[in-house]
Amino acid sequence: MSLVEREHLLDQLDAIFTGSVAGNGHVVHVGGPGASGKTALVRAFGERAAAGGALVLTATCSRAERGVNGGVLAQFAAGLPVEVTERLGRLLDVERVGAPTTAAQESTTPDTGAQQHSQTVRAVREVLFDAAKAQPLVLVADDVEYADSCTLQALLHLQRRLSGARIMLVLTESDHSRHVNALFRAELTRTPWFTPVRLSPLSPRGVARIVAEELDQRTATALAPAYHAMTGGNPLLVKALVQDHRTAVFTEDGDPGDGVTAGEAFRQAVLACLHRWEPGMLDVVRAVAVLGENATPELLGRLLGRKTASVVEVLTALNHTGLLDDGRFRHPAVRAAVLADLGVDELAAAHQRAAGLLYAEGLPSADIAAHLSAAGAATAPWAVAVLRDAADTALAEHRPERAVEFLKLARASCPEDDAAGRAALAAALAAVQWRATPSVVSRHLPELREAAERGLLGVRETRALLRYQLWFGRTAEARDTLRRLEETAAESPHSPAASEHRVLRDWVRWLHPTVADAVPVGAGDRRSALVRDHQEDLVATAERLLRNCWAPDSAPEGASYALLTLAACGEVGRAKHWCDTLRGDVGTGNAATWKAVLADVRAHIALMEGDLATAERQARLALTALSSHNWGPAIASPLAALVLATSATGKHDEAEAQLKRAVPVAAQNTWHWAVYLRARGQANLAAGRAHAALADFEACGELAVHWDLDLPALLPWRSDLAQAYLRLNRIDRAGELVLAQLERPTADNPRVRGVSLRVLSSSIELKQRLPMLREAAALFQGCGDQVELSVALALLSSTHHALGEFGAAKVVAKRALRMAEGCQAESLCRQFLPRGLVLDEAEGEEEEAAEVDSRGAAHEPDDLATLSTAERRVAALAALGHTNREISRKLYITVSTVEQHLTRVYRKLKVRRRTDLPTGLPMGALDMWAAEAPTVTAPQPTPGHPTGHATGHTPVQRSARDPRQGARSTSGGVIRR
Repeated sequence: MSLVEREHLLDQLDAIFTGSVAGNGHVVHVGGPGASGKTALVRAFGERAAAGGALVLTATCSRAERGVNGGVLAQFAAGLPVEVTERLGRLLDVERVGAPTTAAQESTTPDTGAQQHSQTVRAVREVLFDAAKAQPLVLVADDVEYADSCTLQALLHLQRRLSGARIMLVLTESDHSRHVNALFRAELTRTPWFTPVRLSPLSPRGVARIVAEELDQRTATALAPAYHAMTGGNPLLVKALVQDHRTAVFTEDGDPGDGVTAGEAFRQAVLACLHRWEPGMLDVVRAVAVLGENATPELLGRLLGRKTASVVEVLTALNHTGLLDDGRFRHPAVRAAVLADLGVDELAAAHQRAAGLLYAEGLPSADIAAHLSAAGAATAPWAVAVLRDAADTALAEHRPERAVEFLKLARASCPEDDAAGRAALAAALAAVQWRATPSVVSRHLPELREAAERGLLGVRETRALLRYQLWFGRTAEARDTLRRLEETAAESPHSPAASEHRVLRDWVRWLHPTVADAVPVGAGDRRSALVRDHQEDLVATAERLLRNCWAPDSAPEGASYALLTLAACGEVGRAKHWCDTLRGDVGTGNAATWKAVLADVRAHIALMEGDLATAERQARLALTALSSHNWGPAIASPLAALVLATSATGKHDEAEAQLKRAVPVAAQNTWHWAVYLRARGQANLAAGRAHAALADFEACGELAVHWDLDLPALLPWRSDLAQAYLRLNRIDRAGELVLAQLERPTADNPRVRGVSLRVLSSSIELKQRLPMLREAAALFQGCGDQVELSVALALLSSTHHALGEFGAAKVVAKRALRMAEGCQAESLCRQFLPRGLVLDEAEGEEEEAAEVDSRGAAHEPDDLATLSTAERRVAALAALGHTNREISRKLYITVSTVEQHLTRVYRKLKVRRRTDLPTGLPMGALDMWAAEAPTVTAPQPTPGHPTGHATGHTPVQRSARDPRQGARSTSGGVIRR
């Protein structure tokens, strides 16, 4: 390997050697940071000098042989003739035996040392001068800072007499040892034949040259910048990285490519540097490794019991070597190598000392806890409080795994007689572990339950215990915990805690109705919040909960309840916004439970929007974010969402596969089971198993009625059951069920009402279906349910076709298919299209191309805004398949006026024909449809049957537009039981 960026220094040494050969003796002092290549430089020079006819005598000084007098001189003598070596050997043996040197003696003055070793020194001088007469002589003493006192005196004695001698003396010394043998160095500089030579770290270009020579140019271009950043230009470390790269290439892992590999060679190089240098440097660098980011000179000095100035000096030297940069390790691999060099007990003790120091200095608890955790013990009286505080900090930084680490250590260190403290730590640990691995929390439940019974848990911890018990299906235990919370809330009925408990009770009431039965009726209103409270209040409460839910001690179940409440209130868009916001807040950290629960809710929201692709994707994400045993009984919810999505998209085999997955028996005590039964019923219905679907929907309805949660906004099971009856041709029964659903509270939810009208339309006379289906389409468009809108349009097309209105049927069918294709519900939509309807494929392709050309402009809100009120009404009716004559009759305008309106609409929206009209057009003609609404009669409830009305209403005539409000009927059509 060439001496990269050292060539000019080698040439300088050659020039000095040429002068010494001519009789101009010289002393060269080669200095520089540790491991900067001094030895390689003088070795290369020695080879050149030997080739030039010089006798080169080399000695390597060692700290281990520092106390051996004449040890370095003996190395020089080894290169001389045998008789000379034997003579000097006898003198040096006498020197070592008769004048042992101690560490204290090494700092004596040169004159005192010369008196002690005069005989030996004179003999060495005579031998060397005699040798120089025969041929030029080069003496190389590497690491001269570690030379013994006798050798130092001999070198000084020789240096003062070099004038006229053919001797060149080359000494190497590291910068960090400049305080060692300071008088020796000062004496060297007194003579005019002294030349200092200094080595600097390699530049980035120098590092690139080394890598290119050892590897190749491409690798050098890719890795040299990183190598220089890691080593600061230290040649020894650079070569170690090159060796590790070579090793990686020939291992089973293959070529590391452009990645930096810091392996065993690099680790050994770091340790070689540290152990070769002064012990004080090793102590400092170990302290820096232990203290980490807190390694200031002041704290390092206190930890080591040294003065700050001394520490600063060592840090400066370490910066020059490339191990540190501004007192910090250049790369984590350097710190790892330093820490690995310490014994386990030694390292633990160092971390304990560091923790005590940081605590005394008042540094952040997270820094102190990190040392306590690294030490594996926390014996100080303040340690538990510090660890608890550090765990809270870690949670705020979205580092739950770190919080678990601190809490486990705190719990292990908490005194046995502190029952309250241990209970609080167990609750805190469970809360953190719940975020990533809920199944682990089950091991804490016995301890937490006992603590709750003894009154050692606070209200917040007790609520968390209730959530854990419900998640794992421990119904009996959950009932006891809920009663305990009810008693606590009853003591202060007007406190904020009581309001929070009311929300908790509503959540239990909805999702775990069998547990809510344990609450006495007098303890609070047990009706569903959707019936009990005003919708505006519910929405405000839900959003207030969502604004504050992503906190270190919050639970995803509360967020899930609030999101589902918004959706049940018809605020699907706001629920989606909040769900996406929370998912962004959770981020990519280790919060698997949060991610899974939010993905599950997002899947159900997507189903309400008719976004089947998103629903399927989010349901799969929920099932992969948490394993089955971590989900517990709640796994029924994401499974239900996945089954609903895959069934609607025609993936019946996939839906069947998901239905075969095991669901814990405890799920049957939760609302998730009712949702799962509905999903299974829809899958059976889509697969043509009407009787199986009927059984699932009936079981679903029985649960809703039994739990007193028979609210269509939560579970429109009657319309599902009605669809199964329609498949079995029991039309009257289907109509009764839908009318009963329209009588239920929350049936005015736009999506629920739209589904009810869509299903009800199949049970009435053909001529009465059009206005009902048009209203359903308008409702679906308003609430954004693309799947239901495509189905409603398909039924509308079928109705037009059955009435002989083939043109309108064709127009609406194309629009239905276009909508279905956009939401991947084409398979479902085609089931409701009219049989025998032939769509011209060529025309369809032409219309599709026209739509592509005009889509960007036609869907722009600014373009829609250019339409007048009259034009919007005409466009809305035309988009639903009305002929120009039908539009003229409905709007009381001439056919010519309709044509003129449509011409302007086409021009403004940049479309060619009515099939290109955007689906998003406002349904401005809804007011016209009310007059056509057929009159329907709500059926008398059958006692004990789940389709009965809880309100006990008697049958009255009601408009299909709003069955709860009277309206005149121009058609006179009546459906009776």
